[in-house]
Amino acid sequence: MPNLSLWFGLIAAAGLLSWSLLRPGAAHNIVDLHGVLIVLGGLMAAMLVNTPASHLLSALKTLFWVVGPQRQPSLQEVSAEILRLCQRARAEGGLLALRDQTGDFADGFLRRAVDAAAASGETDGTREILEVEIRRRRLRRQEDANVFRTMGMLAPMFGLLGTLVGMLQVLTSMSEPTKLGPAMALALSSAFIGIGLANFFCVPIAGQIRLMAMHETQVLEMIIAGVLEISLNRPVYQVELKLGAYFDGASAPAAAAPVAAPPPNEP
Repeated sequence: MPNLSLWFGLIAAAGLLSWSLLRPGAAHNIVDLHGVLIVLGGLMAAMLVNTPASHLLSALKTLFWVVGPQRQPSLQEVSAEILRLCQRARAEGGLLALRDQTGDFADGFLRRAVDAAAASGETDGTREILEVEIRRRRLRRQEDANVFRTMGMLAPMFGLLGTLVGMLQVLTSMSEPTKLGPAMALALSSAFIGIGLANFFCVPIAGQIRLMAMHETQVLEMIIAGVLEISLNRPVYQVELKLGAYFDGASAPAAAAPVAAPPPNEP
């Protein structure tokens, strides 16, 4: 499903800006072409100097990952899938029976976890292999978020630069009143666009990437824990207890709620 809070915030920001420009002539004066070129052109040039093109492309892909439909499963879905696989593994002879049962769950990470556990044969080796991929993903998401944080820092600076250029034009055109209006429009437009771009887009997108990366890390760590429990041939109720540690009391699903162990045989 789409990221509803993100889209609601973007729509609210667009509505607020549209309402502020409803005054006759305000949109024409604030959205000045020279101001747009100074802010967006300067921001693009600075980002190309600051960041390799490969990182910029990665950040763009992550932007589509954030605003598009969410493909990462919830913790509840991970718990249900791990318990299903645990039941099947115990019924069909262990971890090797699961290789064709994982599909593309969590972008294929569940399948890679099962394959690594089956190939390694030891929990420490499997965990080390899979945690390398988690660290790699986390670092990539962190760098993508930093791209948007940098844009959020630079955009108001280029807005200020446009304002200074406009004010210089105002000062040099004091004797020609007809040129004062375009110069003031450039000064105001640059500041408006730079501040608006930073606060309504760049900084919030960086925050969304950080939150989604945290969720992704939780999902992947939960998958590792579940697969390792299955590889050790743990009973289903013990796997439930292990997965239940990833939930707080309010969000724990019924499938991940602690299940009592079977009572010992009475003498």
